Amino acid sequence: MADTPSGDAPTVARITLWPADVLARHLVSEDAAVRTTALGMALQPGAPLDACMEALVTCAQRCGGDPLASQLAATALGSLSPKGASPAVLDCVCQFVAEGNSMPARIAAAHALFRLACLPAAAHDPVCAMLLDADGNARKVALLAITPFAREAAASIARHVSGVSAERWTSEALHALARSAGKDNDLRSKLEAFVMRSLAGAPLMPTGIAGYGALAQLNPQGAAIGALVQVAADTRDNDKAFAALDALGELGEAAQPQANAVAQMLSATDDPAREEKLCRTLLRLKPGPKDLPMAHVLQRVESAPDRACAAHCMLLCLHPKDFAPAAVVVRKRHALASSALQKVLSQVHKTLVGTELTEIEAKSATSP
Repeated sequence: MADTPSGDAPTVARITLWPADVLARHLVSEDAAVRTTALGMALQPGAPLDACMEALVTCAQRCGGDPLASQLAATALGSLSPKGASPAVLDCVCQFVAEGNSMPARIAAAHALFRLACLPAAAHDPVCAMLLDADGNARKVALLAITPFAREAAASIARHVSGVSAERWTSEALHALARSAGKDNDLRSKLEAFVMRSLAGAPLMPTGIAGYGALAQLNPQGAAIGALVQVAADTRDNDKAFAALDALGELGEAAQPQANAVAQMLSATDDPAREEKLCRTLLRLKPGPKDLPMAHVLQRVESAPDRACAAHCMLLCLHPKDFAPAAVVVRKRHALASSALQKVLSQVHKTLVGTELTEIEAKSATSP
């Protein structure tokens, strides 16, 4: 780190990128330490990776069982231009994602497949296995990689999900299963029936809620979405209720018909944490103006604790033209609010009527 004058922020030395020929030469070095250093250089922004594709493949093939080098190589392969990725590149990535490698390397490889916009058949089973792994990051990246190709990988997804008990299901595996049906209504019905049978007797957390969420994706008009609403309405267990609300939110506008039920839950509580979760869920469902309990929303904006007030303010911004008269209540609360809440209220006021409250205050202060 370079020395800096007292009080100045420290500066970080800028890395000088290696030219393509230098990078390629180091990537194929016989010295493993030199190759690892070259992989680190290959990951710098602007590194001439595409010009070193063959050398990078050779380097990846020489990583052997080195977990760090494998992770770096998989990441570098995923940084290549998708259109220029050769079969040799994809073969290397598939080898890194295979079971038996370290999980960081597999995660890097799965993310590389996502970035390269492909999922070769050889990667179907290892990526599907990651959907059921205990590592949350592995599951999320696996779902990211498999989603665009879920229809093609349907057989592998179904085999992995059906190969374990429902208690071992994860939300990522179930979402992949739902997406594997595509627009095939017959397959959707079969998957829905399979999941419903398997959920019988399974614990609600996390399996049941994840299952209902997947079923609701398959059929937004089915019984599963009603089950989620029922769980969300249970005020005795916020963990389960919040998980159900998250599942509803994941459905987005597909769950819009349930917005009125969620709005009724909002009217029935004054718990700030629950109010915030309900407001955020409603934002994701994008309800119409008539689906929101405006009398209750205005009352909470006017007198609720800061956290709950801010949450309800978000709802006002859903339909600014319809809710413009609420600016009067926003101004009233602003006069009594903390400085942090005032910033929120000022922005809400601008959304509703086009003027920030700070601008109005400034004009008032300079008026004769």
